[in-house]
Amino acid sequence: MMKEATTFSFQDAESSDEAIAIVRYDESNVALCLSLKSNGDIEVVMNKADANKLIEALTRAVSQE
Repeated sequence: MMKEATTFSFQDAESSDEAIAIVRYDESNVALCLSLKSNGDIEVVMNKADANKLIEALTRAVSQE
């Protein structure tokens, strides 16, 4: 059974819709759910190696000017 790591809400920059991100995990996987209030959601489950690749990509994107 997966445990919840965090849930946070934010405003989608493109649509200005209310959005939510949920991160869950277990021993070997990480699940990421992104949802827009008016347009459904998507959840992906990846192994921790792929989750680290996602973290690296997000870190690079955030640090760019």
